[in-house]
Amino acid sequence: MKHTLLFFFVFLICLQVLPAQVITISPAQTKKAFTTDLSDPYLDLEVYATIKNVSADTIHLKWSRLELDRPSSWQTQVCDGITCYEPFVSTNIDPQYQLNDPVTLKPNESREFILHVLPGGTPGTGLIDIDFFLTNKPTERLGTMSFVVEVQALVTSSYTPRVIDVIRVFPNPADDYFQLTDYRGVDRLVIYNILGIPVRQFLVGPGQRYSIGNLPDGMYLVSLINNQKGALKTIRLSKRGLRP
Repeated sequence: MKHTLLFFFVFLICLQVLPAQVITISPAQTKKAFTTDLSDPYLDLEVYATIKNVSADTIHLKWSRLELDRPSSWQTQVCDGITCYEPFVSTNIDPQYQLNDPVTLKPNESREFILHVLPGGTPGTGLIDIDFFLTNKPTERLGTMSFVVEVQALVTSSYTPRVIDVIRVFPNPADDYFQLTDYRGVDRLVIYNILGIPVRQFLVGPGQRYSIGNLPDGMYLVSLINNQKGALKTIRLSKRGLRP
């Protein structure tokens, strides 16, 4: 009888000590191998995983990307189902970049995360983690979404770039305006800020200048769009005012 009571007492203590599970991650570790044409300078590889709120409450999450290992020329970026962040952004809550955009999940709600790998023409293997925390407990990790990405070069006889592949914006960084090195196949362009919000839209034509003088300094994304085919390409643009 005493042993039974002792076991029951220890069981009750364990129930109080062990925290309830808040999230699940599927898969917890994603392994993906790509064999692809690394001569494409704008190659963007995508790997997916899903996070789910298994608690009874609505939760607000902070995530943090950790690049544990990767070739030096690689860049990675995270899309959290609402916003696709630039490679230099490693978390959705960062006072340095005035970011405060928690991932909100209702009970049983799921969200797909996308890890973008930009290999920059270099084969190799990357180990990248995304850690999750409650915004009101930013030091207590709830779980980790791990990615193991291997990129190998596809041997091809030749690579002829398309017109869209070689289009650039100039000047970059830009102060007052920018232009395109070519406009063929592009009907319009949309400029997005770092949060993925459109801030400007222009029709595209030969020799045209696209004004950004009244936009705040910072990093922007210029999406080149064909009316029939949709988005063709996205180019990073730095807006930087002239300094005295």
